Amino acid sequence: MTERLYYDASYMTDFSAYVTAVKEDQGGTWVTLDRSAFYPTSGGQPFDTGILKNVDTGEELPVTDVEVADGDVWHRVEGALQTGDEVLGRIDWPRRFDHMQQHGGEHMIAGSIWKLLHGTTIGLHLGKDQSTIDVTMPDGRTRFTEEETAAVEQYVNGHIQRNEPVRCWFPDEAELASLPLRKPPTVTEHIRIVDIGGWEMVACGGTHPASTGEIGLVKILSVTPARGKARVSFVCGERALRYFDLCQKSAEKAGQLLSATPERLADAVAEMKEKCARLESELKAFRTQDILRQLEKNSGVLYLENGDDRALQEAVSAYIQRPGRIVFAGAGGRLIFARSADRNEDMAALIRSVARGGGKPDMASGAGGRDAVLAAARSAGLL
Repeated sequence: MTERLYYDASYMTDFSAYVTAVKEDQGGTWVTLDRSAFYPTSGGQPFDTGILKNVDTGEELPVTDVEVADGDVWHRVEGALQTGDEVLGRIDWPRRFDHMQQHGGEHMIAGSIWKLLHGTTIGLHLGKDQSTIDVTMPDGRTRFTEEETAAVEQYVNGHIQRNEPVRCWFPDEAELASLPLRKPPTVTEHIRIVDIGGWEMVACGGTHPASTGEIGLVKILSVTPARGKARVSFVCGERALRYFDLCQKSAEKAGQLLSATPERLADAVAEMKEKCARLESELKAFRTQDILRQLEKNSGVLYLENGDDRALQEAVSAYIQRPGRIVFAGAGGRLIFARSADRNEDMAALIRSVARGGGKPDMASGAGGRDAVLAAARSAGLL
């Protein structure tokens, strides 16, 4: 069984160990060590990466995956090792510390949701760019209000600013029974507890910072429905800084394009959206009138290679308002055959005679080109 050094020393980056077993599978070469600081994928937190250096040969083997099975921590390495080899391990610290920040922040978000909203957190997914937790709310809802989200953020970041201690340990059975845990442990043996500032306490085997101040900042990005629960997406620490930097630069660029300060950006976008909608409506009316004029000019026989379906439909409807009219029109592969209410031609039958389509006796539609329009017009005596 591997001695897991990260349990008591999350900040350990270098260690020495001996290879205790080697195996090969489709994933590559895997080795176990008598002791390891590498964290294996577990509890929603991804594995550590780094290197194992063979003391005898000096070769450095990248560690590309870490898993745990039956108490042994298995390291996938790029290279060859043998049982009994002495190695020096080195953790990829930026990756480890990022995971510590995200995992510590997750505990604080989950704890604050429990205290403020009585929601129970189920599961953590620590992603490459952002992380998520799923929350079961007592009333079954799957969203938070803006005020609730702001309250959770304020509560968490307030405790971060106080730089409260984070303690991890293995209590004995008597102590464990007395602890005010947020939720029951999912295991029955070797239970490790994480206590954040005395207000967030839960069983967890992951890596965490020594104090809340090292988390730096927590930002909730969204709360959306997911499989009947509220999925909370968030970033912490360096990720939160990068997120705000991206938002600031994007807001500045958008503001320059819209001649607006970041504070007025939402209003400027709303004004632009309203203006675009108005222009779109005017353009649609212009297109409809233009097609209507062409229908008048060509006595209802018209085919447009690059027409607007909606404008064509509206122009045809307007054209047949006057009595005695019949239309054989098309645009971009779509056909519309129609007639005034006082005529008796079966437009559905006509369109089926020259192309694929159907509809009502007074108006039918289908798929076809210019030849279909001309053929129908000839059969009706318009050409």
